[in-house]
Amino acid sequence: VVTTAAIIVSREDSILRTSSITTAADYEYEIPLGTGERTDAGEELDIFPWLLKVHVGESIRIVNKDDRDHLIGAFFVGAGETLTQEFVSPGMLTGECSIRPGSSFTIQVFE
Repeated sequence: VVTTAAIIVSREDSILRTSSITTAADYEYEIPLGTGERTDAGEELDIFPWLLKVHVGESIRIVNKDDRDHLIGAFFVGAGETLTQEFVSPGMLTGECSIRPGSSFTIQVFE
């Protein structure tokens, strides 16, 4: 099953892709400044759940305030960027999580 989604990625000074999502997302996460350094030092951070269960029509926003790029499951969020995604079909998205090295972040999308 392939999950289809609408994505916006923006920097503070420009919009890289556009979408109709302009209000608050259903699930919002912030990667604070210094996260990469804390991860390098071996600190275990609890910013994202291991599994996020969402429904079609809901959205996620990830704000990366760190000075490093991060891979969050199926999403790449560059330093200083914000990613917003609306889920438009059921399925599963999973991938590595750079904030928890050696682990993954999975989003399960239900009807």
